Amino acid sequence: MGFMQKNVNIFILLLVLVLAGAIAASSAYYQTTFDKLTGKYDNTAVNLSQCRSDLDNYRFNLNKTLSSLNTTAQDIRRYDELYSTKATELQSTQQNLNETASTLQETRIELQEESALKSKYKNDYEDQVEIAHGLEEQNAILTSQKAQLESTVISYRSKLESADACIDTFLEDYDAGLTQAMKDAADSCKK
Repeated sequence: MGFMQKNVNIFILLLVLVLAGAIAASSAYYQTTFDKLTGKYDNTAVNLSQCRSDLDNYRFNLNKTLSSLNTTAQDIRRYDELYSTKATELQSTQQNLNETASTLQETRIELQEESALKSKYKNDYEDQVEIAHGLEEQNAILTSQKAQLESTVISYRSKLESADACIDTFLEDYDAGLTQAMKDAADSCKK
């Protein structure tokens, strides 16, 4: 028994040492593994923190984009209403423009007719002015001829009066020389 006892102690000691070594090795192994896992956890935590930060940024940008989208949708509705209003105004303006163009065309036609009428009246007036000038010239000529004729008539009247006086004197002288029988014969011829 002695050897066993002696050897058992050594065996137990060796067993305890092996166990202690195994525990120390497994502790070292687990410590290394734990450190690696802790590093991975820290990296994962940092990545998770970064993801949360990115998620918050994306959430903030999403909210901002949704707000901008809502504002844009409101702007689009406002622009649709404005477009509808402007389209109605454009139709009204187009209708007014068409009516104005029609009125302008009618006015243009009336203006052309009035212009043609004015041109005709102007031509008629110029013709009448030419006729009036011609008549004035003829009037001047006729007035000159009338004056000449009046002077000729006056001259002939004085000659006629002078001839009448001469004839009266001649007839008186002739009548005095006629006998009663000649006068009776002349009177019977007149009847």
